[in-house]
Amino acid sequence: MRGKRGQTYDDWVGSESWKGGQEAEDAFGDLVRVKYPEVRRSTLEEQYRHIDWVCSAGSIDVKALKSKNRGTAKDEDTIWVEFKNNVGAPGWLYGEQDFVAFEGLQDYVIVRTGALRRLAEKLCNTAELVDFAELALYKGYSRRNRDDLISMIKRSDLFTIVHKKLKKRCHISTSTTQENLNF
Repeated sequence: MRGKRGQTYDDWVGSESWKGGQEAEDAFGDLVRVKYPEVRRSTLEEQYRHIDWVCSAGSIDVKALKSKNRGTAKDEDTIWVEFKNNVGAPGWLYGEQDFVAFEGLQDYVIVRTGALRRLAEKLCNTAELVDFAELALYKGYSRRNRDDLISMIKRSDLFTIVHKKLKKRCHISTSTTQENLNF
């Protein structure tokens, strides 16, 4: 089913990718609840707008750790960014979420969506298309039988924009930039 035209949401629910995403979202919610006890899961309507959690700081889309290539080990050093989704509509970089939280091995890196979008647009030459996922660093890639447009950036690129790290084990949020993200 995966990667075929006509694949539905129901086909995706329960897949390994879906389960990994749910685990990352749940763990992030537990961490955020320490600082923002009022945090709540998004509604189904909000999920379609790329929102997983909502708190007084804003809305957050959580991205689980992913691999460069399907079937290989998850890689903390690269981040997939989505310019267009599976049906060719604007991807999650253009969603309504205030923040995107990227899962790492030890922490989540939280960035403002607008700053991430500008960074990805600056770094990625999506007009230069590659045929294999592992070659998509700063280049455009479209998965077989899909109308998406995705690319990879380095996790270290996130540290060039305003960001926060939310430690997984210690439940501590540390600011590593001058501007406050309210996290």
